[in-house]
Amino acid sequence: MHEVKLPKTTDEEVESLIVFWFKSEGDKVEKGDVLVEIQTEKATFEIEAEESGVLNEILVQRGDVASVGDVLATLATGVESVVNEKQAMAPADQQAPYEEQEKPQFVRVSPRIRRLARELGVDLASVKGTGKNGLPTEEDVRKQAQQSTGKDYKVIPLAGIRKTIAKRMSGSLHSTAQLTETAWADVTLLDGERKRIQGDLSWNDILLFAATKALQEHPDVNAHVFEAEIHQYGKVHLGVAVDADEGLFVPVVKNADELGLMQLKDQVRQIVEKAKQQMLSAEEMSGATFTVTNLGGFGIQFFTPIINQPEAAILGVGKIETDAVLESGQVRERKRLPLSLTFDHRAIDGAPAARFLQTLIGYLQDPAKLLEEVFAK
Repeated sequence: MHEVKLPKTTDEEVESLIVFWFKSEGDKVEKGDVLVEIQTEKATFEIEAEESGVLNEILVQRGDVASVGDVLATLATGVESVVNEKQAMAPADQQAPYEEQEKPQFVRVSPRIRRLARELGVDLASVKGTGKNGLPTEEDVRKQAQQSTGKDYKVIPLAGIRKTIAKRMSGSLHSTAQLTETAWADVTLLDGERKRIQGDLSWNDILLFAATKALQEHPDVNAHVFEAEIHQYGKVHLGVAVDADEGLFVPVVKNADELGLMQLKDQVRQIVEKAKQQMLSAEEMSGATFTVTNLGGFGIQFFTPIINQPEAAILGVGKIETDAVLESGQVRERKRLPLSLTFDHRAIDGAPAARFLQTLIGYLQDPAKLLEEVFAK
């Protein structure tokens, strides 16, 4: 009997959600067939059959959560597969009636419909679907929501990706000593230079590039923190927080320190789009040494981002403000960017964290230095 186990796809121990079984118990399986779709907080991937045979038993049902190494199913091979295949072909009246079989709690629908159900407080498992293969449509979800309007609240199950995010965020706060320092960066000159550069270069692209440069000068911030040791990295693997329909994803630009501004911009655009389409691989979602999260588009200034463990720090970026500033007795209009650095005080003290912010601000306030390679071309 061959065991189908949940493989380890990253260095982090994360729980995985069973999204969909492509085979049912008793189905014949060929080596290489896709058996099940798995989703973690960070990525979606599939597990293929390593041997041919018959799917004997599914031990973790769709909608349930499993950990690395858990046995998800058993596959009968050789003589066992012949016996199981014959059993699977038994008359229907010898099989357990539908009512006795476990009903799946996870419904496979598009991210748009899942998001609508979440917003309306509708449990997809309770919706009678009228779409293809009996799956719920947008109209089905809205109809179900109307039937439940008698309640003065809506129920949103804390499950799947949302449950995993909740567990990791609370775990991060409970197991680290987090402190946030804030500062303003005057980006008036940088704004003028940004407009000179050809292409659709965003403020976020420039900020990520500046953060990468600053991290190379502060390996104590570009680090991972564990119970008994700290790992400081010479290479910068930059995590970029992305707000997607299914929740928060943090894809990673590997070796960001080797990339020019335009190369970094292109790679960031690619991984952000893949994150929104839920097409990221586990490799593209692991190994970040530092993360940047930007809420400027929502009008937020300063906030307290939560560290993405085991990273030592995370940078929060707010909305650029145009302020009147008194300089040498004269009032001048300046553009200022709010920055919030959360760091793990177990590994980084307040002064080194402040020095990192100073270095970052120095790059943002000196566009000639930051964009030297761009203007040289």
